[in-house]
Amino acid sequence: MRASASALLVLIALAGGAAAADEPAKPEADVCASFDWPLARELAWFSAPDLPTAASGATLPADRPAVLLTLKPAAEADLPQAPSREPKPGSFAGYVRVPAPAAPGEVQVTLSGEGWIDVAPEGGAVLKPGAHSGRKGCATLRKSVRFKVDAKPLVVSVSNAPAETVRIAVTPVEK
Repeated sequence: MRASASALLVLIALAGGAAAADEPAKPEADVCASFDWPLARELAWFSAPDLPTAASGATLPADRPAVLLTLKPAAEADLPQAPSREPKPGSFAGYVRVPAPAAPGEVQVTLSGEGWIDVAPEGGAVLKPGAHSGRKGCATLRKSVRFKVDAKPLVVSVSNAPAETVRIAVTPVEK
């Protein structure tokens, strides 16, 4: 009796896996639009041919707070604060400075690719992330994480990135 019940469970699991394999993949536009909050602004910035490139340590422009950030090997990145997650061998890291928000509130940090995000007030401790949203299957957007911040300049670090560049945007949360 046990053997037949086990066999039945295996067959059910295999059938479920086959059904999932038959489901068509979502089109990329659908994946890019399926984040937990709107990222159309970031998608437009990241897709623009005139997205500025910035070296690690640069200050984000206030008029369009998005750049293609050039990262360094993690051991050479010289981040202002230690990453809150241990760097993987062969990964890249870098950071941007962000002018103080007009008032305390929430900011969201959006990346085009894989990477760990840390946010800290300049000279302060790393903040705990709040909400996060991530999707695989969108070539332009990968993740967006929200942080509660005071009206102080910020340092936003990216670590554990698999590539030498990543698009990054740091913006106030739109209500």
